[in-house]
Amino acid sequence: MPAGTTGVQAPATSGATEIDGQGKFATAENPVEAEAAGEEDTDVTDLTVSAGGLLSTGNARSVAATGALNFRLRRDRHQFTTVFAGNYGAAAQAIDQGYEPNVANLQGRARYDVFFAKRWSAFLMVTGRNDRFQGLDLRVNVDPGVAFHILTKKNHRLWTEAGYDFQYDIRRYDSIIERDDMGVPVLDMDGNTIQTSDKTSVVHAARLFVGYSNHINETVSFDTGLEYLQSVTEGKTFRLNWDNAITAQLVNNLSISGTFTLRYENNPLPDVRKLDTITAMNLVYRFF
Repeated sequence: MPAGTTGVQAPATSGATEIDGQGKFATAENPVEAEAAGEEDTDVTDLTVSAGGLLSTGNARSVAATGALNFRLRRDRHQFTTVFAGNYGAAAQAIDQGYEPNVANLQGRARYDVFFAKRWSAFLMVTGRNDRFQGLDLRVNVDPGVAFHILTKKNHRLWTEAGYDFQYDIRRYDSIIERDDMGVPVLDMDGNTIQTSDKTSVVHAARLFVGYSNHINETVSFDTGLEYLQSVTEGKTFRLNWDNAITAQLVNNLSISGTFTLRYENNPLPDVRKLDTITAMNLVYRFF
């Protein structure tokens, strides 16, 4: 199933920053003209970078790093956004053992929006993802759709999106071979490994999304988004993505952000769990 295209909050990334349309990330900024007090500038250039890390030594040894770059360009009715994110983590199970990776992914997304009516916009989004622990060499999602904006103030927004999701997967070889209880590959009579699924996969799905953003005051903001993807080729297959973020300004352009992400897929690859949750804290710096 598609990994999703939400992206209400991009500030904090960890282990699986989900831009993957796939993930965080995918919603248009409010395009509509609101009351004068809440009107949004239609000429915007915005660049933010976030990063976080963890290092543990001694009896418990682990290392983790996460980062993201977000860029938004708005000119009148047209808007272009890009997001790039990466996450890596490794740990040692014993003092005399080496580090073993437990998180490793790279993601990117590009999206174009055109606002054709007061409360309506159309968009086209393309995302890509490489994720070792989801068994993906590459996942590409192409998502056209339309958005309807219910609350339209700059600092208080509610909107919904509907569209189509095309997903193409190139799966990792080690994620599609049969293994025994010890994790050793099972061989056939000719000494070859046995594949449990195809190397590539194509999924067509319908996409529904609802997002909410509230800038509570000048220094604190809250964002959330819930996405549902329903396969149109396999009726029993669906996916849910839920993203939440709260950001507080520390000084000038520097903020601290906490995020919670939930990913549920009812029909994943063998040996891949259905539910993932991620909680992260990051420092965010806005350049302009």
